[in-house]
Amino acid sequence: MKRKIVITFILFMTAWAYAGVTTYTFTSKNWASKVGADVCDGVTDGWICNTAAYEYMTGRTDGEGRLYSQGVSVKTSTNGAGATSVISFTNVRQMTLNFCQNASKGKGVFYYQIGNAPYDSLVITKPTTSGSGIYLRDSVLQLAMPLSGNIRFWVKCTENAININSLSIRAEEGGSTPFNTVTYQLVTDVNQLQDSDQIIIGVHNASVNYIMGYFDESVSVNNIHAIRGRYSADRTTVAADDNAIYTLRRTTLNNAPCFYIQDELRYEEAYLVASGGQTKNRLALWTQLTDPNTYGNYGYWDIQIAQDGKAVIMNLGNSLGKYLQYNASNNPTLFGCYASQGSQTPVCIYRRTEAIGDVPAIVAPLVNLGTGVLAGNKSVGGGKTIMVNANRLTQDIRVRLLHGDIFAVSDTVIDRDGGPLTVTYHANFAGHYIDTLLLTGDTVCTEVPVMVQVVRQMSIVEAVTQPDYSLVYLNDVEVTKKYDMYIFIRDTSGSMLIWDGGNGATGKRYGADLKSGDVLQGVVGRYSNYYGVPELAPTQQWKVRTGGTATAEPVVLPLDSADVCRFVRLANVTVENGVIQGTELPVVDAFTIGGGVIENVSTAMNAIVMISYNQVQLWVVSQERTTAFEQTAMQNKYEKIIRNGQIVIRRGEKIYSVTGIELK
Repeated sequence: MKRKIVITFILFMTAWAYAGVTTYTFTSKNWASKVGADVCDGVTDGWICNTAAYEYMTGRTDGEGRLYSQGVSVKTSTNGAGATSVISFTNVRQMTLNFCQNASKGKGVFYYQIGNAPYDSLVITKPTTSGSGIYLRDSVLQLAMPLSGNIRFWVKCTENAININSLSIRAEEGGSTPFNTVTYQLVTDVNQLQDSDQIIIGVHNASVNYIMGYFDESVSVNNIHAIRGRYSADRTTVAADDNAIYTLRRTTLNNAPCFYIQDELRYEEAYLVASGGQTKNRLALWTQLTDPNTYGNYGYWDIQIAQDGKAVIMNLGNSLGKYLQYNASNNPTLFGCYASQGSQTPVCIYRRTEAIGDVPAIVAPLVNLGTGVLAGNKSVGGGKTIMVNANRLTQDIRVRLLHGDIFAVSDTVIDRDGGPLTVTYHANFAGHYIDTLLLTGDTVCTEVPVMVQVVRQMSIVEAVTQPDYSLVYLNDVEVTKKYDMYIFIRDTSGSMLIWDGGNGATGKRYGADLKSGDVLQGVVGRYSNYYGVPELAPTQQWKVRTGGTATAEPVVLPLDSADVCRFVRLANVTVENGVIQGTELPVVDAFTIGGGVIENVSTAMNAIVMISYNQVQLWVVSQERTTAFEQTAMQNKYEKIIRNGQIVIRRGEKIYSVTGIELK
């Protein structure tokens, strides 16, 4: 559930007639209907049936588990089914038809007529993709000029069925719907917290006017900064602040109720976690709820709340610092997790509640266009359509962007009762872009934040220079070896490891069916240097191009830490007692194919280079007796070089391919 951004509205009283919307939801094949919770009586309101439809469809469950009505089903055997409104409407300006079809069929025409004006029509085509027809959707019927009179409609179905759920009429008779104004109220019982609540975490101390801001790596990667909060005198409410809103989710862990806290407004798929391990007092934002190795269930929380609002928010992971508290002694002050419940200032929770009002207002959701990825020298763009709602306005809504540098809007004017608006962007460079959408009507002005994060894909050699926990987007990479959750990858610049701990929400691994030689596209994850091993924890599913073959790179001993994660081929080596002869390089046989390591004989070995306890190791993938060419290469001291981005072997002035063919 996305938060709606609302500015303070000025009461504007006038004698002008306000337009409003009346929505009729159909409840039987005779076009009986209801408005809100009130069933129309067919005399003073509702519809007079001209031709009954085929049947009434009671409902369907959508992909998110919600049950909704399909409405009245018009099939090819009931062409012309329709009805006429009992009342006459004045200055009808727009109607919205809500309907659905079969999964992949259903087409025809919806005809409508207002008063004595000529009829108009909406052509309903087959669903664009298989399965999409079962979902309700709106089609807006915009009138060129306001019309008055009774409304008549009829439906001609030419294939399968069209299901009419509701008809919304925008006219002077429409009701002025109560407008919801938002406040954040102090929570005094944990049972007040509901799934998808939007919350602000405050300080349970009347002398401290701070609230918890959002996680910003430019400020701190270890804790969350405190920002000024505007509390009421009795501390029962706090003013909404775009930089402090989190979404609370109710769930269960090990069959016990608990919560996780999501920063949905800025990052969408990012969760509040206790990330201090066994030595630090840390609070951060991460893209996974669990970490099987170090932090455990560090995205899950137990919450207890006293009658005075004091909240104990305890992390359910493995970190020593479990209790979310406010640290007043740090400079600057911050929110973190601490081992002792009373070691810092306790916190409290404020949840979003809605108060009913009936004032001139404009409301629209935050426009978060997510993340755009720059590939190579190409630009990136995208868009999102939002619904602007309005109440008791006498003028159309004027639309503009404060800056308008990379963002653009589809319209400069929206109907005074609201309507759809598409916001797009186009960017050539990486960065975090922010603008403000200004919506103005009558004396009301609403400011809506608009944002997009644009990132650049990078090579592996660029990725491994990033700070720990940086979110990186990789160019296409090749899988050299996969074993369980370890996926070794490379590109022309270097090699690294993907540690595939799996999707915290589904429990499934991202690379369950990968094979050596597969090419991964769209790899995104958090980078860290794990005791000398450069690794990436993926945060979303990638695409896979199959059918390739990963060839080991020829290498000459000795190896060092710069070779970590490379898939290498060592020619003409002899292993004695687990050690390559003439070196101090131990061999780990966890990846040996077809038995143990071949010892006391000259062999060629394909292996992954790793680091263990600050010592270079080899994870053997395969081993076979050395070929004659490789023996000669070693005896004549051939050396590996890079030519035109490819690994080749050179002796003197002659260049050879990895297979031993002389190159020109």
